[in-house]
Amino acid sequence: MLTLQFGQCGNQLGDILFKKITKDLSSTSPGTSFSDCYEYSEAVTSKWFEGAAQDGRIIARVLLIDTETKVINKIITKNDENFCYRSRNVITPGNAGGSANNWAFGYTRKGPEFEALVMEAVRKEVEKADRLDSFLCLLSCAGGTGSGLGSFITSSLRDEFPLKNIITAAILPFPSGEIATQSYNTVLSLAKVLEDSDLILMLENQKLNHEITQNCKMKIDFPRDLNDIAAQKILSVFQPARDLSSDRLNDVNHIISKVSPHPGYKLASIEAVPLIPDTQIVSMSHRTFQNYPTHFKTLRKEIYTPRGVKSLSNILITRGTVKQRGKKMFSPDNDDPGVIDQLIDRDIYSEIKWLQFRERMTHFRQKRNFLGNERFSSVISNNSRIAEPLDDIVSSAWRIYTHGAFLHQYKQYGLEDDDFLRAFAKIESVVKSYKSLEVD
Repeated sequence: MLTLQFGQCGNQLGDILFKKITKDLSSTSPGTSFSDCYEYSEAVTSKWFEGAAQDGRIIARVLLIDTETKVINKIITKNDENFCYRSRNVITPGNAGGSANNWAFGYTRKGPEFEALVMEAVRKEVEKADRLDSFLCLLSCAGGTGSGLGSFITSSLRDEFPLKNIITAAILPFPSGEIATQSYNTVLSLAKVLEDSDLILMLENQKLNHEITQNCKMKIDFPRDLNDIAAQKILSVFQPARDLSSDRLNDVNHIISKVSPHPGYKLASIEAVPLIPDTQIVSMSHRTFQNYPTHFKTLRKEIYTPRGVKSLSNILITRGTVKQRGKKMFSPDNDDPGVIDQLIDRDIYSEIKWLQFRERMTHFRQKRNFLGNERFSSVISNNSRIAEPLDDIVSSAWRIYTHGAFLHQYKQYGLEDDDFLRAFAKIESVVKSYKSLEVD
């Protein structure tokens, strides 16, 4: 997997993501056998890294892309002791730039300006890798670089590598208070990303903030804490685990085939427990020591949805094994099968008439502890409720569009009313498709 980080948010999230990967690799209490740990470490290293530098640090397989230099310079000068970035994969302008919080500027100006540099770096990484099956794009939809430049490069990746999988982790802005033009930028960027991505992980700032505040009593370090738990969610899905029904490793092809069984439904959300940012962990008392039934009860509370919501697909990923009674080791897959049934709610995971299921939920399992947690569980779900934030964003963008607000900022870079209307139609079509599941 090759990761591409766009803009301030994408690069900050990506930096925390790779720090957590190396933290997971270097765990001193994995909770499982040496052979299991070795297999796990080999799979993690081959997925995210590409060898070692002269100083012994492993090299992250990632491109850092931004129209400004401040954030990236801060990241690469920190000198993490476990991993490093390849200098040729740091792509920034020679002079001060930015995308003016404007999707049109990022897409029509910065996109063509950066395309040759980015695609040449991508080709070198693809040629050097033994097997590279996918791209992971990290971007924010609110500003100009992540939304504009990010969606432009995503289209370039699709044109250049039509058989590679593209997964986009899209950060959705708070409903208000970030950028005046954020609803325009979000609609325009998602309309493009939907065309070119195979799977879109929806990460909402408001929801991430709520998850932190309900679990932590300390002051939140914004935006680091939000990026911290967003990275935990992403890794909970992509770190090695096995499908219990087929014993197949959770490679990207397998995940996409399970999560997005229909090309018209590409959106997914991730719920996970426990979600505690590193800045909030002052003692081991912050870690969960619940038994599995209680642990799953907490997860079920996180994924609670109103009656009538329907899912196309769901993957449950459980990690860790814990000693519960005496010396016997219990795990949710073979020691207490009834525990999985406690998580499944028929109203949440109800079947859809035109989509035949073999199982209501696929279960991926990894015995190794995850990020210092004896238990960590997550659910990646593609369900009818996931389009709700898109519906709100479209409504917000449409309100200011009908008043002509800020349109001149976009039209000066070549956008016309037809471009806005096509983007609105694209997102509204997706929202309608998801809502139609509930009346199927």
